This record gives sequence, C-alpha cells and structure tokens, in this order.
Amino acid sequence: MNGRALRDAAGQTGRGVRAEAIRTGGRRSFLVYGALPAGVVLPLVITFGIAAVAERIAHLNSDEISVNAVSSSNSVYWIITFTVVVGALTAAYAQATSMRAVARDVDRHLYPRAWTSAASRWIFYGLLTAAASAILVAVVMSVLPAAFPSVYSEVALFSSAGVRFVVTVPVYAFFACGLGAGLAALIGHPAGTLAALLFWVFVMEDAIIFVPDGAKIQAYMPFLNGTWGTGQDLAISPPWGTDGALVYFAAVSTALFVVGTLAVGLRRRRG
Repeated sequence: MNGRALRDAAGQTGRGVRAEAIRTGGRRSFLVYGALPAGVVLPLVITFGIAAVAERIAHLNSDEISVNAVSSSNSVYWIITFTVVVGALTAAYAQATSMRAVARDVDRHLYPRAWTSAASRWIFYGLLTAAASAILVAVVMSVLPAAFPSVYSEVALFSSAGVRFVVTVPVYAFFACGLGAGLAALIGHPAGTLAALLFWVFVMEDAIIFVPDGAKIQAYMPFLNGTWGTGQDLAISPPWGTDGALVYFAAVSTALFVVGTLAVGLRRRRG
C-alpha cells in the first residue's frame, strides 16, 4: 500500500470512527440501552452485592460459616467477565448490522476498502471499552477495601496486581472488540454472530475440558488466555506466562479480524 492509499484508508477509518460515535449517540442507542447497563452497571452491582453479603457473613459470630479474605488478583473478576465481553458483543453487533439490507449498500459506498469499515468499529468500541474497564477497575479496587474492610482489606489498587489490572484489562478489552468485529465480518449475521460469540465465551471454552485431552486444549482457548493474561487467577496452564497469554489473545483476535475482513471483501466481489 503506497502513501496515498494509506492516507485514504486512514481517512476512511477516521470518518468511520466519527460516524460510529454519532450512530451510538441517538435516543435509541443500543450502546446506552444495552451495553451501558450490561457492561458497566451489572458488574458493579454484582461485585458490590457479593461484597456486601460477604462482609455481613464475616461479621457473624459463627463457627460454621466463615469468609476468606479476597486478594487483589480476584477483585475485578466481574469486570473482566462482563465489561470485556459486552464490549466485544457491541462491536460485533455494530459490524454485523452494517452488513445487512440498506446499511450494506451505504457501507460499500462509504468504505471502498472493506477492512476500513470493520477497523473503524474495532477502534471506536475497543477504545471505549478499554476506557470503561480501566475506570471500573480503579473504582472497584478503591471502594472495596474502604467499604468492606473485613473481607477486602487485602485489595489494593496500587499493588502489583492492581497496577497490572489497570493496564492489562483495557488491553484485553480492546482486542476482544477486534475479535468481535472480525467474527461479525466473517459470519455476516447479527443474531448468528452474537450467539456464536456467547457460546464461544461462556460454553465452549469451559466445556472443552470434558473432551479427551481437554485440559491441554483448554490452555489454548483465547478468552481464557486473555483473562489469565490480565492477572486474574484461573485454573489453566497455558504453555506461556501471563504476558504471553495476553499476546496470544491479541494475536488470535487480530488473525480473526483479518480473516473476517477478507471474507467481507470476497462477498463484495461476488455480490
């Protein structure tokens, strides 16, 4: 790609990012009515709800019930699970709906290079989800030890685990959105894409352990690697360290994105 073509592609991608920002700012925005409650409100409600129950149990004078202190490395699990996955689902939905009916013709006109359309959605939703996850990690790790000291006194934002979460969870979130956009580009159908992504994250990657040599196969599951790469405690043993697990997830996400955009280009040439 020469300099002029590169500038044209960058211009298309930049316009796409701005267009996506306008698209999600309407009164019926799926970002406001879907992604915000599921990706921001829900993980906070679950995190602080569990913390409140655990704190109450810790104050009971009972020899039968006890609560172990929670470490920093287990304090933001629900943000990693919900915020990141909802971001990926949102990017996937935005990409898939742009490839249907009238929106498909508009997309072809606005983005002569097929990959720039998907790239603009990856960048927009990836950066948005990364920023949201960083803020949520900071809020949760600051509030938990202050509000629930009996159970979460060991949680510290400026611990090694806390600093790692602030850096790695946004990275994981950004590439998860790229994976979502790439999967949508490959499948080309909104409902099918969301079903495939949900099945992949919440069923396949956990259930794969039940097949022969499942533990070895599970070590290569991308979302589990991404979660482990953030520093979250998981019972998996990938053949690389935590940094390598995050790089592996980024590589898988990028590869799927490339395959998806190639599929979009092929469908355009055929139709």
